[in-house]
Amino acid sequence: MDNQGEITVNQRLPGVIMEKLKRAGKFCQILKKIIPHINPSLPFISFLCIFSLGCLNRTRFNNFNWQMDSLRYYTTRIDSILNQHSKEIAQLRTDYYTKSEEIAEKLEMLNTRLSESEAQLTQIIERLSRGKKAITDSEDVSSVSPEARMIYESAYLNYVKGNYNEAVNGFKSYLKVAPESPLSDNALYWIGECYYSLGKRQDAVDTFNELLNKYPQSNKRPTALYKIGIIYEEAKDKNTAKTYFERVVKEFPNAPEASLAKERLNK
Repeated sequence: MDNQGEITVNQRLPGVIMEKLKRAGKFCQILKKIIPHINPSLPFISFLCIFSLGCLNRTRFNNFNWQMDSLRYYTTRIDSILNQHSKEIAQLRTDYYTKSEEIAEKLEMLNTRLSESEAQLTQIIERLSRGKKAITDSEDVSSVSPEARMIYESAYLNYVKGNYNEAVNGFKSYLKVAPESPLSDNALYWIGECYYSLGKRQDAVDTFNELLNKYPQSNKRPTALYKIGIIYEEAKDKNTAKTYFERVVKEFPNAPEASLAKERLNK
């Protein structure tokens, strides 16, 4: 019995083994069909993707830092440029106001001279209308010698040309040759005008005052008074200037200079 059972088992073993081998063979065949469709580089690609994600984040981080550094640099640069421009604008503003004041002063001086020229022109027109000799600016020059008259006219011509030093010398020469002539007060007045044009304000004031004291009947008195007022006004001495302007208005109310003096007083 025992031998028969052993034989039966032994006979059955090869069949079991063969069945399992068959099943294993089928599994291997299935694997053979699947394996060709699997990309052998898939694990590497997966690793590369994971690595790239890390690198990408690092690259973005580095780019962000670089952009921040650039932003800081350009911000600092712009601040520096703005500060420099602010300083330049402040300097330009200062220069502008300084130049504006200088221009205003020069315009005031030009306006004064224009007003004076207008007054003198009005005076000449009045004399022409009365048949007087405007060129010599005198009531009667018949007593003036030809030599003295030539000196006077030459000096006046230098004044008109702007040769003020030569004009001063010429008028002084005339006063030496004809100290008590009808043109003496005019010569003294033009000397004062020359000093004023040369910027010698005190010499001009002294000369005009000499004319006022020496020639009380001179037709140049209102102009001399007004001119002294202008000089003091330019020197910022408003009180003294006011005194002379008031004298013009009071002593010579009908003179052209009186209207100019009133304008100064009403400022």
